[in-house]
Amino acid sequence: MSQPFWEKAYADLDTPAIRGGAPSEEIREVASQLPPAARVLDLGCGEGRNALFLAECGFRVTAVDISEAGISKLNALARERRIDIRSEVADMRTYQFPGLFDLIVSHGCLHLVERESWQQLIPRFKAYTKPGGFNVVVVFTDTLPPPDDLKEFCLGLFREKEVFSMYSDWEVVLQKSYTIQDEHPGSPPHTHPINKLVARKPSNRLAGGDA
Repeated sequence: MSQPFWEKAYADLDTPAIRGGAPSEEIREVASQLPPAARVLDLGCGEGRNALFLAECGFRVTAVDISEAGISKLNALARERRIDIRSEVADMRTYQFPGLFDLIVSHGCLHLVERESWQQLIPRFKAYTKPGGFNVVVVFTDTLPPPDDLKEFCLGLFREKEVFSMYSDWEVVLQKSYTIQDEHPGSPPHTHPINKLVARKPSNRLAGGDA
């Protein structure tokens, strides 16, 4: 397997891998609803655009990614901004959740693992979320084929609205299907179909048999 384009961006401290490099709008919104010192897990954090923002908000953030370069860049940015953040290089497929979280984020990465893997991961997200806590899940769908330079990495594209059905027993805060126009080195302009979900675990019971 070749190296994905984002690895080169991770090696460049001055250029964000995601255009703009700012935290996602829904992350900002959820942050405003979390309790002080909330416990947050960003699984598949990349270079940390969401994790760093959440740590700056005063939350106790654990940021995990399989990319050593991504975690190295996150750590360098955290030192530069004097942010306290716990980071770890790990494969999300075998990650051992260290307790319950007020927020679990999986932003733009679950489609990079096999369907069998994320079908096991999402129930674990739900199980390791505190009652009243949130999950933010953003995935690519198979509505359109991925560009040539991403085909080998998109191992488990979601079907349209599939991720929404997996949270039918939670309060859905945001449910959005849309496309974005994108361009990155080695690839012509292309379109990504996306499903974005923000869901809140019921606070009066453990939903869906969650632990």
